[in-house]
Amino acid sequence: MSERHLQPSPSKPSSQSSPLRPPSLDRSPKGISCIGFWGRLLIDGSGPDDISTTKDTIKYYTDLAKLTDRGKISAIFFAEWFVGFDVYGGGLDTMLKSAYQVAHLDPYALVLAMAAVTENVSFAVTQSTTYSTPYVLALQYSTLDHLTGGRCAWNIVTSFPDSNARALGHEKIMAHDERYNMADEFMDVVYKLWKSSWASGSGQLDPTTGTSFDADRVKKIEHEGTYFRMSGRSQVHPSPQRTPVLFQAGTSKSGTAFAAKHAEAIFLNCVNVSQAKKVIAHMRVAAAANGRDPASLKFFPCFMPIISTTPEDAKAKHDLAVANADPVAGLAQFSGYTGIDLAAFLLDEPMDLSGISQGLAIQAVFKALETSEGEEKQLWTPRWLGMRMALAGLHPCPVGTASEVADVIQKWIEEANIDGCNIGSVTNPGSWTDVVDLLVPELQRRRLYWDDYDVPGGTFRENLLGTKELRDDHYGASFKWKETSEGTKGGDDMVDSVLQGSPLQGS
Repeated sequence: MSERHLQPSPSKPSSQSSPLRPPSLDRSPKGISCIGFWGRLLIDGSGPDDISTTKDTIKYYTDLAKLTDRGKISAIFFAEWFVGFDVYGGGLDTMLKSAYQVAHLDPYALVLAMAAVTENVSFAVTQSTTYSTPYVLALQYSTLDHLTGGRCAWNIVTSFPDSNARALGHEKIMAHDERYNMADEFMDVVYKLWKSSWASGSGQLDPTTGTSFDADRVKKIEHEGTYFRMSGRSQVHPSPQRTPVLFQAGTSKSGTAFAAKHAEAIFLNCVNVSQAKKVIAHMRVAAAANGRDPASLKFFPCFMPIISTTPEDAKAKHDLAVANADPVAGLAQFSGYTGIDLAAFLLDEPMDLSGISQGLAIQAVFKALETSEGEEKQLWTPRWLGMRMALAGLHPCPVGTASEVADVIQKWIEEANIDGCNIGSVTNPGSWTDVVDLLVPELQRRRLYWDDYDVPGGTFRENLLGTKELRDDHYGASFKWKETSEGTKGGDDMVDSVLQGSPLQGS
């Protein structure tokens, strides 16, 4: 789905634990989360409560922000695509017709509008290390962090579709592992700008001396590496968090290594609890190998719950969503993820994947989906796959009362050791209103969700990890401005010590 997610905040199942941190998800295409529902709404008005066709208005975003703040949800997560998937049928026609991954608004302006009407909810914005420059990105996120009062996070991606590369002036996408090598160096540059360029206390604002900033405590950054070269000072003074909270989603070998070194929180795309348990355990071992407390790496799987006051009504909502989901748009989504054009398959015939290079991998996805909460064993035709993708993507879709959906979340907490969850929507604000009014009170009753933010009005990192800046065991903390015995000019010395190829590089 092409939305932005709500992150609720349930908790660990012991009386000593803090609540789960649930981010939320939204995005800004014109269509709604369950691909196809918008047509039902416009034809006869009989569809569920949904205003997603107003995603190009400021009121849509400010109302969503107020709802998440009322539900004490920790963050709104903005996924991002520069260009929609163009694999299915060799073009964007299906994506445009269904309003999936198209008509995206720039998230930076949206965040500022939402922050202005809230005090607690934070905002995670996706940006690519492949198509950004470190200096500009560091300035953008420092600005967001200042203007939101420290309620800012960066979801780090390396951008995989070829369509993105072509739209941004490249002939083709960079190889997978090279993108992560580039991202690793990108992080070194932004850490230098955020952590090394300005010392604490550099702001004077002293009218008696006419000094705004102490020039001896603002240092130029020099970097010359494989992918990036820069010479300059950070353009903005340190923000409340200095470094935005760092999210990441990759679980490949390269993605895991990157996350273990840089990420503070992980968005999980796991369809069942056993898969999530394995991924989380593996990534926490990798974090420990990087000298980090493995418990400091937080995990957020996505759920697409359909909730009501009775099981019967919840099932009716689900059945309506299935009936109106657009299976062709769902297939276009799956084609984009896999790079395989499924347009040649007959919609209602079993899928013969024997001649496809990634056939075994797709079969593994089918088997995983069959073990997801609320799923029944299916004959995997293109129509059924497309419907499932249009309804919930590759995420669990628990259906039932608040108590029944809470049972699913509690199972993931106890068995997979998750720290929170992304909550996607079938309709908006209908699905998220159900979460706030029905699911949150049930999770609070079970002591799986905080009664209030840990630090009301605090920064995102304070509410997520209990600290304002990067933890001392995080790789990025090694870039912190260091005072020297000669005075305060240690910034330049420290920056020189972390140039490409130094012992610290890659540690």
